Amino acid sequence: MKKISYSKERLRSNLRMGTFFVAVGIILVLLSFISSEWRGISLTSVGVGQIGAGVFMFLIYCYENRKQYLTLKNGVLIKNSLFPKKIKLDEINTVKEFAGDLKLITQKTEFIIDTQITEPNSLKELKNELKKYNLI
Repeated sequence: MKKISYSKERLRSNLRMGTFFVAVGIILVLLSFISSEWRGISLTSVGVGQIGAGVFMFLIYCYENRKQYLTLKNGVLIKNSLFPKKIKLDEINTVKEFAGDLKLITQKTEFIIDTQITEPNSLKELKNELKKYNLI
């Protein structure tokens, strides 16, 4: 089983955004305790929303760090997302590279791989695996 990783910059970005949202949310909640009202908008509710967004970003970071972008297992390529997409490598007819994406085309579907969010070394591994199936 091979994993095609997300780029480290993408993972760090999700972690930074989560930290930023939680920090801003905590500051807004603390400010709401100091001042009673701020122009009719409750800072507590905005702060709690910011904290919720930060926690959500942390969850995305943890999921992407654990699962990674693609998994190659027994000749099947799986795109890990909320609803995973699968494609069998032996069913692929053509592979097209266009605008930084790899399109794996079968008779029924297209499977698009965004190469901008993958780690360069992992992308080389994927291309080597596609070469084994004489697709590239």
